[in-house]
Amino acid sequence: MLIKSATKPVSVNPLKVGQPLGGVLALQGMYRSMPLLHGAQGCSAFSKALLTRHFREPIAVQTSALQEMDVIFDADRNLEEALDHIWSKHHPDVIGVISTALTEVAGVDFQSRVKAFKRERALKDSLLFSVSLPDFHGSLETGYSSTVESLMDAVLGLAGGKSPKKQRRTQVNLLPASYLTAGDVMEIKDIIASFGLEVITLPDISTSLSGHLLTGFSPLTRGGTPLDSACQMLESSCTIAIGASMERPARRLTHAAGIPYHLFTGLSGLAASDAFIHFLQKISREPAPVRFRWQRENLLDSMLDAHFYYSGASAVVALEPDHMLSTAAWLEEMGVELKRLITPCSTPALQKTEREVWIGDLDDAEESAQGVDLWISNSHGRKGAARAGASFVPAGLPVYDELGAHTSVSVGYRGTMEWVNKVGNVLLAERGRGEDEGCICDGRRRACECSFWAESHVHYIRNPALRRPVPGASADSPGER
Repeated sequence: MLIKSATKPVSVNPLKVGQPLGGVLALQGMYRSMPLLHGAQGCSAFSKALLTRHFREPIAVQTSALQEMDVIFDADRNLEEALDHIWSKHHPDVIGVISTALTEVAGVDFQSRVKAFKRERALKDSLLFSVSLPDFHGSLETGYSSTVESLMDAVLGLAGGKSPKKQRRTQVNLLPASYLTAGDVMEIKDIIASFGLEVITLPDISTSLSGHLLTGFSPLTRGGTPLDSACQMLESSCTIAIGASMERPARRLTHAAGIPYHLFTGLSGLAASDAFIHFLQKISREPAPVRFRWQRENLLDSMLDAHFYYSGASAVVALEPDHMLSTAAWLEEMGVELKRLITPCSTPALQKTEREVWIGDLDDAEESAQGVDLWISNSHGRKGAARAGASFVPAGLPVYDELGAHTSVSVGYRGTMEWVNKVGNVLLAERGRGEDEGCICDGRRRACECSFWAESHVHYIRNPALRRPVPGASADSPGER
């Protein structure tokens, strides 16, 4: 483990997305929920605008709309009025009160006010909880994780803290990380269900932010996990946590109901997908469906096809911690040199990795991207990649200059194959600049692919676990596959 931090006094072209936005994102995965940002009106406007541009869907969020005098004299009054308005007008099933940097710096005791509101109104069959998410700590990932953890505590409190007498062997819980798209969550649910298992997902953005054409307007979230389903998580036989940031919420269920959990740091790549399928075989006691065997063969073939273009390539990856580690894993499987890994904050998972990780911003990525082939980050890094001369691949949040980013799939065999081909096409287009000279390399590689074919009659993949000859490859016909 080697974690380095930039020494700049300011953040230039920030990579970090604030914790409150992560909290708002988590609550979008609960049915009929309403996040309430306790802060200035601009705080909620920023979160709503960013998430709307990314998902291209309406985002449910309200604010207590604090101003200077409210913070100085009585911020509780704004919070109580906002809760009164939300509850009397919309009657949501879940209300999550999220703090911001303004209320945290002012020292507002909003959590006591939320508890008092619950006692005074005697809310039944609904959930009201609070979570402290200052912008100056953590990032979107930690805000999302903390909100899910607080939501889990509230669900356990609603259930009375009692463990069910009988657990359902075929029911499992799924805790997806913040970086997983709506398409990713749907794909994971489908994979689990194909083994005959019933899955309860918390939170579930696959049914709320995946795109729909429902008529009418609702200020509350549409889709997501119903509150009664969340309470049934106590009856599950195990919990599957995707992303190291979701380990703490998984432990909550273990301590409260004795439900064991299994953590997957990511589901992108051949090794990660294999581990996931083997685990599902073990807990379901069912063989893997045939379609996954075909998907694995398709992935292996795609990796072999694309490896010619990945070989010798280098990359800079600037993403949230969990997303960065998952992306780095499958890029290493393809033989890509990871010149620099950058993330906005430090997490316990980064303390365990053997890779060198930088805590920084997109300006740090730009400084290290000179001469690299790939730049992978959110849409805010596109201009920096252009200045560095690197091919840009949008990922993470927000991605606002590409259609369908929120429904793309990057997990499992099928999702990994899609990303291997997607990034491979970017490398292919870059190398195609030299075709007029009779070479498919772009001149920046350390080894020309054409000369590589002249040295060997059979091309082998770098990863020993995947090493096998490519049929039909020869020095005389490098392009025939």
